[in-house]
Amino acid sequence: MEASGIIFAALDCDADSVVAWNRWYDLEHVPPNVVLGGIMHGNRYVAPPALHAARRGEPGTAWTTGRAAFLTIYTLTGDPQEAFAEMSTVRDRLVAADRMFPDDKKAVREGDVLRLAWVAADPGLNADDRDVPFIGHTGIIVVQRRSDAAEDQWYSNVYAPTAVAVDGIHAICSYASILRPGLQIDVILIEGDAATVQSTLTAAINHPNEPIVEAAFELIAPLRYPWAGDFVGSALPQTVG
Repeated sequence: MEASGIIFAALDCDADSVVAWNRWYDLEHVPPNVVLGGIMHGNRYVAPPALHAARRGEPGTAWTTGRAAFLTIYTLTGDPQEAFAEMSTVRDRLVAADRMFPDDKKAVREGDVLRLAWVAADPGLNADDRDVPFIGHTGIIVVQRRSDAAEDQWYSNVYAPTAVAVDGIHAICSYASILRPGLQIDVILIEGDAATVQSTLTAAINHPNEPIVEAAFELIAPLRYPWAGDFVGSALPQTVG
């Protein structure tokens, strides 16, 4: 099976619920989704307050004013829309089984279904294109941008080769939104300190137009949340409301 796209969600929870919410996500939410047809696996990511401060975001979007500290990305195979339709039934089943986390303690800031458009990898990896979405990483840089055909060609032909030459960047997977045509998300797979890699990438090449967001995240290891205490009393909003 080859990757065909992703389901992408940017989320937040109350600062006093970071551990409880993340445990619920790992133990109660990811498992009933990844067993669905068309879903290959799910990864989760976090931008603790210090990393959030390095974010470049367009004002007034879901990414600014301390929002979208967490990401969930489900990698899909087959028709992305069919996988999304099946996933939409999971919430009803979790509610019926009393397995949902309280709605007033969490929030989805942005969700999307996207089709894989192109990939690029560090030439030193000798990776086939179909391997790229599964390359190991310790974090990601997400670039969400508005794009037409000409601009996307620049990203695949100019930006991508420059980016994968940056120390700490292993690959890029670019996804086109199915729900919002003209919107693109580049997921850059990285290793090492996420803020440092993002800063090096920013210095190496400029975007032709300012993206909606350029944000770094750390990969969450299930049931390990060493950064949880950093949210309490931080400059980020303490409640999702």
